[in-house]
Amino acid sequence: MDPISIGLGLAGLGLSLFGGAQQADISKQQAQISAQVAGVSGQIAGDELQVQAQKKQQMELEANRQQLQNFRNVQQARAQSLAGATSEGAQFGSGLQGGLAAASTEGGINALGISQNLEIGRNIFGIDTDISQKRIQIAGLQSKSALLGGEAATAQGYQSLGGAFLKAGPIIGAFAQNQGVRKI
Repeated sequence: MDPISIGLGLAGLGLSLFGGAQQADISKQQAQISAQVAGVSGQIAGDELQVQAQKKQQMELEANRQQLQNFRNVQQARAQSLAGATSEGAQFGSGLQGGLAAASTEGGINALGISQNLEIGRNIFGIDTDISQKRIQIAGLQSKSALLGGEAATAQGYQSLGGAFLKAGPIIGAFAQNQGVRKI
């Protein structure tokens, strides 16, 4: 084989080796960036969990306030019924008992509504928490997938290098043989 062919073959091998190494390095960097993006997504989902916890606490406090206000309203209605009946001299009549019962019933209905709304809110927060935890899980899986993609690209780069060596083998062999034949 002539020296020009050998020289071109060696240059091609060098370029192939350089290109394969660069490709593997760039793919690895891309995988690292994808892993960082997935990590940030996981952090965002974690922050969403904290926001949900604060919203749930706010909902619980509001429900407690509503229950207290409902209790106050019932007490006020009962006191007004008693005051009205007493001022008319009917504090021992059935009208007073009916007014007291109506106030208590209204308070019970309001308390039930508050409790039902609180339970619905708790269920919603439970579902939201589950969704956020699944987002965190997905972010972790995306990070692993990105890193594996980088490893696959590196392996592909090595495979290309191996192919270049196989193609250049005869050229290198001829070059070595020509060098061996020449005596200086």
